[in-house]
Amino acid sequence: MTDALQMNRGDLIVIYRTSDKLGPADYRSVVTSVCVVEEVKTPKDFKSYDEYIKYTNLYSIFDKDTLNKFYRNPNTVIIKMTYNAAFNRRIIRKELIEEVSISRDAYWGFLQLTDEQFNNIIERGQIDESLIID
Repeated sequence: MTDALQMNRGDLIVIYRTSDKLGPADYRSVVTSVCVVEEVKTPKDFKSYDEYIKYTNLYSIFDKDTLNKFYRNPNTVIIKMTYNAAFNRRIIRKELIEEVSISRDAYWGFLQLTDEQFNNIIERGQIDESLIID
């Protein structure tokens, strides 16, 4: 997702969880939460492998072997973000397509939302809008 390099500090991110393959993605893929970007880096931004591991290992969901593979991949993008809130109601992919107007053909790993789409998702997710830093 090299397009993630376009992100800047303060950008809002809606987290999308892909299907668990127990049924159709339209009903199993959901948006779960909203975060704010703090920093965006690549492995080249670190002086050494040790500096990279120290930075990424602190909060990462990945083990050291996976982080090592990412370090060697020139397309790796590291996003440090603040978790703002989980949605009280998770919105399925079908609703995102039909009601929020996100294209079925878009690359769902990383896509830019319009302000209208973002606000629609926040409203449907039933979180307190005062938690969103805009």
